[in-house]
Amino acid sequence: MPKKNVLFKLSFADSFTILNGIFGLFSIFFIIKGQMHYSFILILLAVLADGMDGIVARKYGGYLGEYMDEFSDTVSFCVAPCVFSYVVYDTPENLLFYASASIFLIFGMLHLINYHMNKRDYFIGLPTPASAIIISSMSYLEFNIWILIAVFFLSSFIMVLPLNYPRIEKYFSVIACIIIFLAMTGENNLVLLLLISTSIYVILGPLYTRIIKRILEKL
Repeated sequence: MPKKNVLFKLSFADSFTILNGIFGLFSIFFIIKGQMHYSFILILLAVLADGMDGIVARKYGGYLGEYMDEFSDTVSFCVAPCVFSYVVYDTPENLLFYASASIFLIFGMLHLINYHMNKRDYFIGLPTPASAIIISSMSYLEFNIWILIAVFFLSSFIMVLPLNYPRIEKYFSVIACIIIFLAMTGENNLVLLLLISTSIYVILGPLYTRIIKRILEKL
């Protein structure tokens, strides 16, 4: 009996995964054109699409999502932020920038592979969308290049450390969406708000997960 064509196995949840990848690709197109605001918006739209595909898949199921997700995430949250930073800072001779961006890409892919091999109700290591938001926001605000390079290295290692990060769900997801949409305006203070709120998640996420885990174990 012939196998069903892969196109007919696509589900509603998979459409958000595809959108994630397309947003990442188009973000790179706009980066090449020097239209950084539109590129920044598309990276944030990819973050929202990534969140939606997880929500829809958990509710309705999906067949190809677990295979496609890591490819879309690689484009949108590993490659696009690196290219974004490279164009903003225009540092073709900064070898340390090359090294930090390369490690960010590699460790981001390792995080995604580890996630799909060890699926849990939480993330092991900092999720790539959070890393992408931090790098893109700092680049958009044109932080000092050496601070950005340090954050490139730091976020890369946090992505592969055995730290447990919670999913953004319920009212937290509503707040996160509002902040992301506000940041899409390109207003520096609102982009800074997104950067600060994401940084809080980076710092307090593992602590929150640990507390919730202890509460559940006592029940």
